[in-house]
Amino acid sequence: MDGSSDATALLGMDGFVVLASTDEDGECFVLVETKGRAVGCPSCGVIATGHGRSVVQVRDLPMAGRATRLVWRKRRWLCPDPDCERRSFTEQSDLVEGSLTTRAAREICRRVGEDGHSVAQVAREFGVGWATAMEAVRRHGVPLVEDPDRMEGVAALGIDEHKMLSASRARNTFYATSFVDIGSGRLLDVVPGRNADDVAYWLFGATPEWKAGVGHVAIDPHRGYANGLLRGLPDAVVTIDHFHAVKLANEAINDVRRRVQNEILGRRGHRDDPLYRTRRLMTRGFERLASHQRERLFTALREGDPDGEVGATILGKELLREVYAAKSLAMARRRLEAFYAHVAWAEVKELTRLGKTVRAWEAEILNFHVTGASNGATEAQNLITEKIRRISVYRPSRPSAVTIRDDGQPGDHTGAELCNGGVRCRSYTMDAATGSSDLATMSSSPTATSIISLLVRSQSRRCGRMPSTSSASSGSAPSAT
Repeated sequence: MDGSSDATALLGMDGFVVLASTDEDGECFVLVETKGRAVGCPSCGVIATGHGRSVVQVRDLPMAGRATRLVWRKRRWLCPDPDCERRSFTEQSDLVEGSLTTRAAREICRRVGEDGHSVAQVAREFGVGWATAMEAVRRHGVPLVEDPDRMEGVAALGIDEHKMLSASRARNTFYATSFVDIGSGRLLDVVPGRNADDVAYWLFGATPEWKAGVGHVAIDPHRGYANGLLRGLPDAVVTIDHFHAVKLANEAINDVRRRVQNEILGRRGHRDDPLYRTRRLMTRGFERLASHQRERLFTALREGDPDGEVGATILGKELLREVYAAKSLAMARRRLEAFYAHVAWAEVKELTRLGKTVRAWEAEILNFHVTGASNGATEAQNLITEKIRRISVYRPSRPSAVTIRDDGQPGDHTGAELCNGGVRCRSYTMDAATGSSDLATMSSSPTATSIISLLVRSQSRRCGRMPSTSSASSGSAPSAT
């Protein structure tokens, strides 16, 4: 097709003119050039003279499902000033970044960060190499993550762990901690580890104004998080939400069920065993069970739970749920005492262990009726983190890492630095080929960038706005200062 004003308008790149286009091997080739104009030498400013053209190919957004190449006839120029150090140069455009158009690079970043597609998948669709696509992700993802505005306005903080790497012969299970604004659902940061030092170190990077704005924090019942908050946010009200408390109760039910059926049958539960086939009914809210499901559960307990230990633990779980369902703090206290009384009466060791845990976190559990804070937004972020972790593609012959250096000095943007614009924390490097790991300065990797940095893209869209590049205000959150 010959070039025309309509074709140029369809291209949508200001300053470029379409000369022709053709299809070949399933790809669309568009011949373009810039509009003629006088150009000054970048060094001395003298009007340059033409010196022919060079042809380069630039990848653009796919057209009708086909990979698209812009064949750009770039003008070459000579500087006529004999005293100028720059003898020749080629024209440049703000709409082109290396071998990609700017809009194509931004779309690659959006597809990986917001849509959760793998870098390899997007690279195939755009017809570029993996390294080119990943560089576009970093180039456009870093400014989004470093924007300090996204850290503002946090009144309720959610903290939860996420398993990033499973244990193997060469390494222990590797956990990371997510920090989420549970009011808006924004992911603030992901840092390695899950102990008090990791939480406290992140909070120490925040400004006093930012920390003063955080009124309450929702966590899971992990003492490391509570101790870290005591050091970093001593005045915040800490809450254990119903999800994590009931999860502990369900774990107690499963532990009792396994022990009882092993004592009676001498083996693990099988499909036709009464306790095993109703195991999912045991952990479901009793009010959510239909009449026939309740009958199935009662029958299974009569057949497989002769001493009533499993049934007593199920009742303990329901009593704990009633604590969270109470309409007032006073009612919650009374129901919690009823739970303790049942635990003492039942004398089931797994239920007794649950009772000790609940008593140790009693104040934080009752705080739920003061703050109403839930870690649901943090758990939702964990699902997104897990999805991106699974689809992140990295080359197994090269080291991959999860977070940043600990010196806080200028360098490559990596790990937690990509998340909060410079919070310093201990780095944790994992070699994908050998499985070995150590604390070290991390190199930028697709795993770190995809899991940590690009989640911000998704959160910015979900909050109805895209981050700007404005400077931080005095009340903004964690920085390297």
